[in-house]
Amino acid sequence: MSKEKLSTKQFLLIINGPSCGGKTTTADILLERYGGIFNAQSDRIKWLISDYDSGTHRGIVHQMTLATIEVALKNNLSVLKQGALYEPENIIQIAKDLDIPFFIANISAPKEVLDKRFLGRIDAKKNGVKVANVDPVRFQELYDMYLATKMETSLEFDSSIKTPEDIATLIGKHIQDELSKYTSLW
Repeated sequence: MSKEKLSTKQFLLIINGPSCGGKTTTADILLERYGGIFNAQSDRIKWLISDYDSGTHRGIVHQMTLATIEVALKNNLSVLKQGALYEPENIIQIAKDLDIPFFIANISAPKEVLDKRFLGRIDAKKNGVKVANVDPVRFQELYDMYLATKMETSLEFDSSIKTPEDIATLIGKHIQDELSKYTSLW
């Protein structure tokens, strides 16, 4: 059974935020609700490399992610990209070059909430759940990187106040409203 499309028009959605902010949960809800969206998640691409090492492979994974975003957009899919800490302007430029509107949503929570969620992630890893990051030093690095590279947007959400379902609904409504007005941005 096919899913309802969020819009008849293509779009690029970047869901940005720190580790444990709620990006993946919100993205999963959007992907479950709506069809025609390609999930350009770098974490999934990196796990395709048998001996993945962030120091060696981070740049390659970024290039592969950019390439899959471009292919998806050129083939009439909308794209949802979780996280954009590395050269987000390159992701946005692909949408601009193809005259496809883009949206940025920042999802975060107070640092003490993120820290508590991170401890839960460590427990999940101990129970055999595959998670992206359980290194406390890397967790802090990613948090600092998010703060330093946070993109300005009208879509700002505190996941300690709003549920992922509510955030997904608000993002979906915003995209629908904006695309109903869209003709061309460039």
